[in-house]
Amino acid sequence: MYKFYAKCFGMPGWHVNKLMLIMRLIIVLICFSMHLSAKSVAQNVTLKGTGLSLQSVFNKIRFQTGYDFIYNKALLERAAKVDIDVQDTPLKEVLNSCLEGQPFIYTIRDRTIILRATARNTSIEANPVQTSVDGQVLNEAGQPLVGASIRVIGSSINTKTDESGKFSIPNIPEKSRLEISYVGYEVMESQTTGEFLIIRLEPLTTVLEEVSIVNTGYQSISKERSAGAFAKPNQELVANRSTSMNVLQRLDGLVPGLNVNNSPGAESFLIRGLNSINSSRSPLVVVDGIPTTSIDAINPQDVADITVLKDATAASIWGAKASNGVIVITTKKGVQSEKVRLEYDGFINFRGKPDLDYLPVLNSQQYIQAAKDVFDPVIYPWNTASAYTLGAIGMPVHESILYDQYRGIITASQANSRLDSLASINNLQQIQDLWYQNAMLMNHTLSITGGGKVHSFYGSAAYTDTKSSRVGQRDNTYKVNVRQDFNFNKLVRAYLITDLTANKGKSPRNVSVDSRFYPYQLFRDAAGEDISIPYVGELSDPARIDAEARSRIGLGYKPLEDADLAQANNNNLLNRIIGGLTINPLKFLRYEGVFGYIRGHNKSSLYDDNLSFVQRNELVQFTVAPSSTSAPVYYLPLAGGKYSVGNALQSEWTVRNQLVFDHSWDQSKHQLTLLAGQEAQEQKLTLNQSVVRGYNQQLRNAIPVDYAALSLGIQNPVIPNNFNRSVLSPDFYTESESQIRFTSYYANGAYTYKQRYALNSSWRVDRSNLFGLDKGAQGKPVWSAGVKWNIDQEEFMKEIGLINKLAVRATYGVTGNSPIPGVASSYNILTSATSASLPGGRSYSVATAANPSLTWERTKTTNFGLDFSLINDRLSGSLDYYNKKTEDLIGQLPVNSLTGYSVIVGNYGSLKNNGIELSINSLNINSPAFTWTTLLNLAYNRNEITDLKYLTPISTGQQMIDQRYFSGYSAFALFAYPYAGLDAMGDPQIRKSGEVTKARNVATPDDMLYMGTSQPPISGGLSNTFSYKGFSLGINAVFNLGHHMRRDVGSFFSGRLIGTNALVRVAGSYNSAINLSQGNINSIFLERWQKAGDENHTDVPSYVSNTALSNSRRDINYYVYGDNNVLDASYVKLRDITLSYKMPKSFLDATKTRSVTWRMQLSNIMLWKANKFGIDPEFQGVGTAAPLGGDPERVTGVTRGIRSMQGTITIGAHVSF
Repeated sequence: MYKFYAKCFGMPGWHVNKLMLIMRLIIVLICFSMHLSAKSVAQNVTLKGTGLSLQSVFNKIRFQTGYDFIYNKALLERAAKVDIDVQDTPLKEVLNSCLEGQPFIYTIRDRTIILRATARNTSIEANPVQTSVDGQVLNEAGQPLVGASIRVIGSSINTKTDESGKFSIPNIPEKSRLEISYVGYEVMESQTTGEFLIIRLEPLTTVLEEVSIVNTGYQSISKERSAGAFAKPNQELVANRSTSMNVLQRLDGLVPGLNVNNSPGAESFLIRGLNSINSSRSPLVVVDGIPTTSIDAINPQDVADITVLKDATAASIWGAKASNGVIVITTKKGVQSEKVRLEYDGFINFRGKPDLDYLPVLNSQQYIQAAKDVFDPVIYPWNTASAYTLGAIGMPVHESILYDQYRGIITASQANSRLDSLASINNLQQIQDLWYQNAMLMNHTLSITGGGKVHSFYGSAAYTDTKSSRVGQRDNTYKVNVRQDFNFNKLVRAYLITDLTANKGKSPRNVSVDSRFYPYQLFRDAAGEDISIPYVGELSDPARIDAEARSRIGLGYKPLEDADLAQANNNNLLNRIIGGLTINPLKFLRYEGVFGYIRGHNKSSLYDDNLSFVQRNELVQFTVAPSSTSAPVYYLPLAGGKYSVGNALQSEWTVRNQLVFDHSWDQSKHQLTLLAGQEAQEQKLTLNQSVVRGYNQQLRNAIPVDYAALSLGIQNPVIPNNFNRSVLSPDFYTESESQIRFTSYYANGAYTYKQRYALNSSWRVDRSNLFGLDKGAQGKPVWSAGVKWNIDQEEFMKEIGLINKLAVRATYGVTGNSPIPGVASSYNILTSATSASLPGGRSYSVATAANPSLTWERTKTTNFGLDFSLINDRLSGSLDYYNKKTEDLIGQLPVNSLTGYSVIVGNYGSLKNNGIELSINSLNINSPAFTWTTLLNLAYNRNEITDLKYLTPISTGQQMIDQRYFSGYSAFALFAYPYAGLDAMGDPQIRKSGEVTKARNVATPDDMLYMGTSQPPISGGLSNTFSYKGFSLGINAVFNLGHHMRRDVGSFFSGRLIGTNALVRVAGSYNSAINLSQGNINSIFLERWQKAGDENHTDVPSYVSNTALSNSRRDINYYVYGDNNVLDASYVKLRDITLSYKMPKSFLDATKTRSVTWRMQLSNIMLWKANKFGIDPEFQGVGTAAPLGGDPERVTGVTRGIRSMQGTITIGAHVSF
């Protein structure tokens, strides 16, 4: 591409289109043609005219010769007009004629003409002292600039920097001055001193778009040579976002086609839609060339570059792991021969407490009135309500009062007084004050960089303190990262990355409590004493009193006191080591070897004291005492608590060897890069957990437990957990292991002709233990091919000054997605069990049957792209259209029952995605004091499942609600009943075959309404940055449009108004967690049908006390999942506003610092939503579903998540010494 760049020195912003500095973009592409002297190639020019401006002359020369010009605009303003008449004259003669008598001179360097003001004295001594100069050219961040031009002023001597940014010029006069230039940067002059020079260039503020390098994890290639679809977020925005230390979370709205989801049950990250149902759906993350699953261990301040690979040409080199896209992260490294530099970055993010008022529930007054309305002692008599039922809940306070009145224990006046007292209580303030704290995230990163001639380094130490909103929860992370680079000579280079992350976390018992709990229930009385609420367990007061008397164990429960009787600790240590070696036996050939090793150990422990509510309940279940007078027999220890320890050992290694041929010839007309290599990988995860009871924390020992007897069952305990007995499955030790192995062969090629035409191709073959043993399942190749045409490089584009850059791309290829280990396999996956009822006490069973024909999911992607830059680069961007077809989806297939299995995991379906992505950058205003830039990212995705082999045919409307995936619809399809309102009894109705009915189970799939998709088809972000002198204001919004969600209306329309058991039972034992986020109901209950005629103004069903009657005459799901409760989920959220200020030079000089920047950020402070019910769609769940949990996945309800991190504020600083 040929264009003029002008350099602005205090000129008005409207002169921008004339004041840009020029340099061809292709300079950065010459990676291995080092230390070449530029040669001026004779070109002939034909010109004729009188009174021509030099600007006009240069345009004509550029058009005829293809040569570029670099100059200061001020030079042309001092130049005289010229008269010229030449015919097929050599370029140098034309230049000499035009510039004769002008106040500047010129030099020609590699098809670039550089104009400079006439030097006062350019003469050289007759016999000057000769010397040589060596140095390195860096950008503003200290990273090497490849292909920067260095010229000895006053001579024709020049060179370029190599791939390390280094240069060497021998035999030049002592005390020569050098001119250093690079596209997108200010031209700089430097004096030779005999020392190794470190030259740091500053970027041009008027240049919006620079040459980009695409990093695939295997190689780096110029954007102009790549036909693939990729995106690079604004790294400054990524570094400044401070609501999360997860670098991927910070990409929200910055990459077109990348969805960052916060909804409960949603996939966190999706690139270009959903590409799998039961295998991994998340993109592959590569850090420093090595795949990793530990992205949380990467400090965002250590990140130098992020590249998102989206189509097959960009990502196919990663083979059977690339269908979901690839995110390539490159961390920072040091610079050779640079003095030591120290930088500090720190911030503190204040998050506040969750918004408990957000949930649509009843207040205490409404709740008590509802309790009175629905109380029915006839349908639910006292003897039934107060009896012990396994897994049920005790009787809450309001219901006890109502039963006491009904049974004559208290008068109506007393009951009303007590109920009125409850109605006057609002426990939200206590929940906020006692259970929640202001969340906070704080990070400090101190980094150091520098190096000598052979060795350079970058190191950082970071501390992160995370205090969650739950009282007592805290997490501390300590991180050390060191990268060392060794340039032994021009032939051999090496690097070593060592990264250590230590994380320590602690928390009290996990108690879920929010406004969904009984609204009147306080946790601490006016005297400051903790309140006991034992009814949240399984026992009513009469049953609890009897159990306490027989077992002689108290079963009271004070939540605040009990929370401190359990303590969870988590210790995680992760080590990442990556080493690389590069050998250049030939100028155009190099060997690259990489070894990566990741090892992590996570130890989690939980101690639950024997005095805790959970342990006391479990002890009573394994206590035998026929009466209160008999001596209890305890089958679990009375002393000591329950101590659980879990260990997770993660081990990952990668070995890669590759050869790279990289050569350009015929004055860089031809550029060819070939890469071929072999790679082996292993990922291994070992999990084990041990549990002991009767554990003494001081003595560190435990009391033995007879698990053999407990697994057979204890007859007639005080509280049985299995009919008339209590059973405890052996849980003293469990262990599991998963292992993934890959061996791969790959190749990649890129050819460019005249910087205009680029061809890309890649090929890879993977073999893995995750695939079937059949030859057809192993060794399937993935491949891609792409072509790019840089139209702006064509001669016919030279006179179109409006267009600075124009390129079209087309690619096609195949990528893959591997099965999840343990879910699908080419071998039988066994699970073991221990029980005294088994012969020998042990057994094995097949958890997953082998499928020798199992293969990975294949995605075929077609991509067409357009890249453009207009109006002197003030408007630039890209447009992509893609079509993706995924085949061989992995899921459960029905098989012949003679095999011994009803289902087997295999390849059972296909889906497709197509969409459009747009990214636009604009420089709206640019003046010396003020600039305004805008970035718009916009993506559209349409997803459809094209084929699916169902385990059972879809025959009812309810199946369309319960199941998630259906052929011919989006993978995020929402179906609803065609709701027809209420009948005269307040029962919900639907339309079936044109008729209105309330009959149960009559809806067929043809009756159901397709409401759209729950995944936003339109997504993106809009960023605006305003800069004035030292101030900068960034405003970033994200949007998700066109999708739908269910309104969470609740389903309480029959039965008793009580919650569920707060104790969580797992395999006969209790989990340490306690659930106090139940008991209240949705406020929609207030709008229910209550009398004849209400059906004319409400669509909320009536309450029917008798659950059996309600279920027999109507289906509440008609209302809950009706089309009337499906809402537009579109929203726009102001994600963050960042104000920063760079301290002036006077301050920096006084404090001996290089730069100091202060910043303040507000996050999530404004929301526009399409729905009118106050629902934040970002936190509205669509139901939960486990992979392969009955295929297609089942959806279990609608959830509204508690909003966190709303309206956060961050204060931070960055200091460079």
